[in-house]
Amino acid sequence: MGRPPLSPAEATRERILDTAEEMFLRIGYAKTTVADIAQALGMSSANVYRFFASKSAINDAVCRRLMARMEAEMRAVAAGPGSAAARLEALILSTHRRNRDLLTQERRVHDMVDAAIAESWEAVEAHKQACNAIFAGLVREGIAAGEFSPVADPELMGETVGSACCSLFHPTLIAQCARPDAGPPDETPARRLVWLVLEALRNRDRRPMP
Repeated sequence: MGRPPLSPAEATRERILDTAEEMFLRIGYAKTTVADIAQALGMSSANVYRFFASKSAINDAVCRRLMARMEAEMRAVAAGPGSAAARLEALILSTHRRNRDLLTQERRVHDMVDAAIAESWEAVEAHKQACNAIFAGLVREGIAAGEFSPVADPELMGETVGSACCSLFHPTLIAQCARPDAGPPDETPARRLVWLVLEALRNRDRRPMP
């Protein structure tokens, strides 16, 4: 079943976000004004403000789009084949690579996300909660299969996994830890951290939940 057609108002809102996102990537979110977006769309700034109360609202909506795409990729990895431990490892490493490539190589994306984190945009908090829920789902599956300790609380452990792997996900920390030379990225530190997370979760009795 396909997505229902957008209403005229929804279609206009999406056009504004499409244009804003393209301009953010091309010239940077800080340099893009509402007037720039309106001019590119052939409409007045007042018309843009009918759909978004402020430039900050546009920033947040574009950021939510970006985060939603990341979350969809994360859910696809989490739903893949293999044990819960193997999928959690793949999820952490793939998210690290995605953030490393998108948020450090695409400088203008990095600037927007870095500002969103520093300024506590609502989109960032929603993204954190979504990521923690994905981690928690895998912890829950691992407990049910006997892979992870049954004493672990899935929701708390999901949040803990996200916090423990912050250095692998945060754009500024990724950039600061990047190798100064032009060689390929060294994932050894990331793999060590993933090993530590999995060891902390591991069920040493290997007994599935009754």
